[in-house]
Amino acid sequence: MLRWCLSTVRVLGRVDGVQGTRLLSSASTYVQESLAHSRSTNTCGDSCSLAETTHIQIEHSPGNTPDYGCDVEDSEGVDGYVHTTLITGIQMLQHTGGHATSDAQERGLSNSRNRDSSTRAISALQDILTSPGILPDPSRRPTPNTIRSLYISAKARGQLSQLDSGMLSTLIALFGSLSVDPSNTCVYTSSFLSRVRGGPVVRDYWAFVKEIVSYKEQRNITLAHSDRYWMMLAELASLPPCEEGLRRNTPAFSRSLFRARRQYLHFSRHVFDSEVHVPYLTTLLSSIDPSHRRWAVDAMSSIIRTHPFLHTKVLKVLWDVIHDADATLLGSILAAISFRVTPPLRCGDATGLPIPAVPIDVTTLAATLSAFPLPTPSSTLHGGAITDLLHEAFSSNVPIVQQQSNILICCLLHNCEGNGIPISSLDHPPDPGVSMWKILFGLAILEKVTQSSGPALLRDLALRGRVREMVRSLQDSWLHIVRSGSHSTLISRAVATSLFRLAGAVADMKLFAICLESSKALGLWNGDFTDAVDAPQLAAMTAMHLAALVQIQGCREGLVMGTLSSFSTEVQHRSVMWSAVVKELIHRDVELARMLYTIAVGSGSDVDVDTVYALARRLPPPHAAHFLRDERFSREQLGGILSSIARDLKETRVQRYNADLFVDLGIFLRNFYATSLPPSHFRGHLQLLLFELCAHGNGYPSTAIIANILKLQPTFFQPSFLLRLTRLFMCRKQFRCALRMQRICFDARVESAAKLRRMVAAHFLVAGSRRSSTNVSLPGHEVTAPFRADRFWGAGRLFKNTTNSGPVLNRALQGLIRGGRTHAAKVAFNRVASKVDTETRMILGNTLLHGVLIRTVPRNGRRVRKFLGLLDDLVKCHGFTPDRITVNIVLKALISWRAAFDHQRLRALFDHMVRGGYPAGTYSSSHIPFNTPLLRAGGSLALSKLPPFISFEKHAKPMYKMFIKAFYLRNDVEAARTVVEILKIEQQRATLERARRSAARLRGQMKAQSASGKDDRIDPHVHNDR
Repeated sequence: MLRWCLSTVRVLGRVDGVQGTRLLSSASTYVQESLAHSRSTNTCGDSCSLAETTHIQIEHSPGNTPDYGCDVEDSEGVDGYVHTTLITGIQMLQHTGGHATSDAQERGLSNSRNRDSSTRAISALQDILTSPGILPDPSRRPTPNTIRSLYISAKARGQLSQLDSGMLSTLIALFGSLSVDPSNTCVYTSSFLSRVRGGPVVRDYWAFVKEIVSYKEQRNITLAHSDRYWMMLAELASLPPCEEGLRRNTPAFSRSLFRARRQYLHFSRHVFDSEVHVPYLTTLLSSIDPSHRRWAVDAMSSIIRTHPFLHTKVLKVLWDVIHDADATLLGSILAAISFRVTPPLRCGDATGLPIPAVPIDVTTLAATLSAFPLPTPSSTLHGGAITDLLHEAFSSNVPIVQQQSNILICCLLHNCEGNGIPISSLDHPPDPGVSMWKILFGLAILEKVTQSSGPALLRDLALRGRVREMVRSLQDSWLHIVRSGSHSTLISRAVATSLFRLAGAVADMKLFAICLESSKALGLWNGDFTDAVDAPQLAAMTAMHLAALVQIQGCREGLVMGTLSSFSTEVQHRSVMWSAVVKELIHRDVELARMLYTIAVGSGSDVDVDTVYALARRLPPPHAAHFLRDERFSREQLGGILSSIARDLKETRVQRYNADLFVDLGIFLRNFYATSLPPSHFRGHLQLLLFELCAHGNGYPSTAIIANILKLQPTFFQPSFLLRLTRLFMCRKQFRCALRMQRICFDARVESAAKLRRMVAAHFLVAGSRRSSTNVSLPGHEVTAPFRADRFWGAGRLFKNTTNSGPVLNRALQGLIRGGRTHAAKVAFNRVASKVDTETRMILGNTLLHGVLIRTVPRNGRRVRKFLGLLDDLVKCHGFTPDRITVNIVLKALISWRAAFDHQRLRALFDHMVRGGYPAGTYSSSHIPFNTPLLRAGGSLALSKLPPFISFEKHAKPMYKMFIKAFYLRNDVEAARTVVEILKIEQQRATLERARRSAARLRGQMKAQSASGKDDRIDPHVHNDR
């Protein structure tokens, strides 16, 4: 029985081609809880044997067959439930295996296990779809894979009938919500999505959505609106991808789109969420089929007629539809708009509709008009004006040509997407007889053009001139209309505000004067600052008037205060106007905005904190740093200002700032992050600020800031930043800060602390710093550098010890020379010259000579004289004996003196070396390469006094390379090629000699082995060629 159960488990483990068993302890927490719940609730079931379990087949869904079978190692797959039940039964059989059991008992145990297996998946799925209101613990929530496996198991057993219509709809919404971007939520997004444990979407579940919808249709269950919505998205998801923004009209595309359209038509009239309509409309617009575009126009017309208000996303699709629509399709859109804006109210009670905001300029007025708001019975003053404008532009009695012109100029405004539009779009400015609609949208377009141009508008004289002409034309048309008295003061104030703004943008004094005169003549300044409609309009008009004035005539305190006093004397109203004018000038001229802010603060007026924050983020670092002292800013706003300062410092590194700026920044950062941790998204900007502080000599405050932050979170800073900062300290000779930095990182157990300490230790010991190096040694590790004392004077104690060997003394001498302490190296050599043997003295002398030679002395002649003087001193006073290496060092000194040794003298010097016995290929001492006269040389170049042995690798090859380089630097290519040929020949000879010696050495070893009798047998493959 036990063997049969084990074989059954292996058979069921082949769901996806993998065999294996899994114990109950390896299942997920949610699975174990579902098992316990099922065992406690399901006490009866169908009577079937355990053998019947082997015939269960997992049914695969279309399009997902290879992926829907769950691996037996998957702790949340459907096979996990089957395996868990069978393994539990096997364990019970093993526990009772030693006792006599009857066949009836075995069959009873099998039946109980089978009942658990058959009801477990559907019970767990019902628990998920009917969860209580309290969210479970995150570790106990099911994952998407768990829900998928439970559905497959229930479907394979034919248990979906136990789910009612509501549960099936919930399951459809859950699968659909798991298949879309979590940020795109709509009214049909499943509320159970928060109960599912998992990360971002890695796969789609549209096949399950189609299966469940098809199952409901087969059972004649009425589909809910949410079911049809997710089915529509499933059909749209199966469409082929776009090619250059368009989809080809293939038969498969048409069938899927038709099925999606059938679902959309059922629910589109009953829901007003924009996310419900936008996917379908954007898909239709991406098709190249004209009939599909007609469907999009019909759908948009229905939305305009039936929806209480149009969402921004729907409006964006509307402008895309209008942009490419022909006259016939545009007529359908206009008919829907006319139906919407024509009284009486068409959509029932509109008391809950949003009331349009008070228009303060033509931009806000155009945005309100573009939403096509429905007229309300109890409309406000500004709501009535907006309704009248809409009725005047799109009512049924307006000619269709004029309606098309009005909607096209509206589309032109909204299709620029904030990036500006070409000024050629308005080549034909309206004449004095145009409607107010075109004037409003024309001014709004020009405002967007000037805003996108920014300060560059004043430098582009051609663009500035065209904008000025068009503004003047629109102003004349507006004056012609308002003098007839056909429009309200509210709209006239909005137009005057925009005219003031445009006059300041193009710096047109004539336009400004006409606008000021006409606004006074029309009584636009007469209003109540306490009224809910007049107050924002008067404040905006005053602010734009003041902004235009300072842009044209300059920012003078007397002019500004006098202008404000003529409009209002109340402090509260002045604060509103100050905020508006500073906000307007931030994007035009930030320096002018800063001057106005200074005047406002000096006069005792308060500027809105959001406006001040926007100003601080646009100012250069020296001025922005002063705003860090403002106590009205929150920590998030202060972080934003610091980010702007860091970004500006990075972009303007070549610019020099006052040192007080970095001192103030260091003090502020140290106090700001003394007890709190910076947000993770601010890490990059904070590292940039700290680096700039250290680069400008504020290392100690920077290390204090880093120490405070690392105490709270040791992993906050990136290890590469800490290493780069420490390297900067050492490059700027801020050694105390570097030591403090590595100590802070080690105390905080930073990941890169050990690497940082090694870098500091290597720099101190190699670069020759006299700073303390004791504190940079790694705990438990001995420093391997030759100097382990507090200072480099420890090298003196090293040379005093006569027991040290020659290599140790040579390494110490090299360390002093690399550190730039040549005098200390000479003193050290004097101490040990008489205490070492001749060979060690020769090695140390060559090291000292080469160290003097590589010093960066400006003049080669002075360096050669000092070098030769030191050589004579070593020979006469310390018994130094030159060798072939000394000759190469002398040659290097002479060759580097290019003013004294031209190519002719260099040829003579090479011939002298050949006469002295150096190998020269096909040449010899009697047949020299360049045939130069005999060179009289003494001292170190008296080659006859040197030992006769010449090593090719140590003596001849380095000399040849020096001469080759020197000839090329002097443009003597012929001589360089001659030396190259000599080097090749000697290189080949040295290689053959090395091979010959290796063969001789091998023969000597074989002869020694034969003489000792170790190998009496003769290898026939070894030939003796003596």
